[in-house]
This record gives sequence, C-alpha cells and structure tokens, in this order.
Amino acid sequence: TVAKVGEAEVMAKEGLSDIFIANEIVTRQKFARIIALVRSGVKVSFGVDSVGVLRLIDEVFGEAGETARLLVEIEVGENRSGVIEEGDFRALMSAFKECKNVEFCGVFSHDGHSYKAKDKRECEQIFRVATDRTLKFADIAREFGYENFAVSIGSTPSLINDFEIPKGVTELRPGTYIFMDASQANAYGSFDMNAASVLSVVISRPTATRTILDAGAKALTKERRSEGFCTTPGMGLIAEHEVWIDSLFDEHAIILNEKFAKSVHVGDLVRIYPNHICPVVNLYDYAYLVSGDEVCEKVPVLARGKIE
Repeated sequence: TVAKVGEAEVMAKEGLSDIFIANEIVTRQKFARIIALVRSGVKVSFGVDSVGVLRLIDEVFGEAGETARLLVEIEVGENRSGVIEEGDFRALMSAFKECKNVEFCGVFSHDGHSYKAKDKRECEQIFRVATDRTLKFADIAREFGYENFAVSIGSTPSLINDFEIPKGVTELRPGTYIFMDASQANAYGSFDMNAASVLSVVISRPTATRTILDAGAKALTKERRSEGFCTTPGMGLIAEHEVWIDSLFDEHAIILNEKFAKSVHVGDLVRIYPNHICPVVNLYDYAYLVSGDEVCEKVPVLARGKIE
C-alpha cells in the first residue's frame, strides 16, 4: 500500500508487482502514469469515492485500452474522504455496472480518529463501529453481484492492541506500525516496539536548565498529539532519558530540564522518538539500520518527496 502515484512508481521500479494506492486519484495526468505502470506489468489499484470521477476514469482508461482496478473508500468517522451515504454508494455500484473499463476490487477505510480515543476501550469501540460500517458497505456491494473482493481496514492504534478482526475483513493497513513513534507508544503503553529514532547532537547548554539539540522542526516536524491516549506531552521524546522536548525552532530543539542538562555535555548524541514518524521519514535521504550502537547498513529513502 502507498498513498501517492509517485510512491507507486518507486515501488514498481524496485520490483513490487501488486500495489494499492490508498487514495483518490482524480486527474488525467496521474491516470496516464498509472496506465504506464499497468503496461509495464504491475497490478495497480486505487481509490474512488464519487460517480463523476469513476466515469472519468472509465473514459480515460477506455481511450488507453486498459482496465482500472478500483476500491471504493468508505468514510467511517474520521471526517476525511470516502463515501458517507448508503445511497451514494449504491449509485457508485450502479455506475460500476454501467462502466466498461473499470473493475470493482473492493472497499477500504481508515479509522484514523482512533488516535483521539481516550483509552483502549474507546479505541476498540471506534474500531468496531468503523469495521462494521465498512463490512456493511461490502454487503451492499454483494447485492450488486460482486464477490471475492478486498475489504481493507485499519489504523495503527486499532491494530496494535490485538482487537479481534471480524470475519469478512481481508486486509489490514496499519501504517505507523512498521516503525512506531512516541504517540503510538503512549497508546500501546510501552516504547519496546519503537524501531525508528532520530539521532541528534547536544549543541548548547546556555543555562543550568536549558539544553539545545540540533534537530528542529525540519528534522522532527512540529506535529503534536493533543488529545486521547496518543497524547504527547512534548515535541518528541529523548529515548534514554525519558525527557520530552519542550519546543522546536526550524533547526533547534529546546529541552527545559535541569536533570537532563546535568546529565549531558555539548557534543553528546541523543536519540529522539518523533511524535509522528510517518512525515519524519519523508524528511531524510537515508535511514541507518543499526544493531545496538553499530551501523549495519545505510539505506536510501527512495520514495522521499514522491508526493506527486
């Protein structure tokens, strides 16, 4: 699963042959790039949530002599994209039947509002409602004669807590799960699964309580979780010291903690767990695979900036 056509192109170049773009694609220019991927032998599917765009896809892919593989996004409470009304979904299903150059491949949803759940119990309630709603629309698709299609769900908070996955779900799409971050660790109750961190240098200790690091907003982003069990008290966690960053400038992180200031020296290295790892990965040209303090491999982040 990727989110952008540019990311799909990178994955295809690296050998992946079955790619789902979990996003609405709506322009002719991007359809042309997807068609190029299809003609190279890659199975590509992508999202749709309106009849008008579905008909445009049908037209463009028909002109190219290709078939578009599509999943319909279902809005499940996050207040983002996706079909909301049952009537609109039925209209889409009817349009699929009329179109000649599209294939209905399933439904998908994202319960991202689970990040704001106040506790695990509320998170499970959000997950249940979102999953039931997705399965309901899948049942409607079956009324139109469709069978054996994908029912794709998920967000990391809902899936790290080992909730039972209902029958009928065929795919899980937790994103942050691969690396984890400070907010997800709060939701999970442990930092033991955190795999990604930003290595920063102490560059100044101007007072007895203030320490400055060289990793600012351009290294960590300024994202902060302000509610729910993913709440982050600061702008990133200093892993070994269990101290939160108080504020960020573009190039500087500020920690106001006397104990921390006494425990580090200018030039020391510290590891930071970002609040939200997903956009942070997109800031770097390379990632370093480490075992303990040993760097095992330097890996290029090939999909960095591929947002077109």
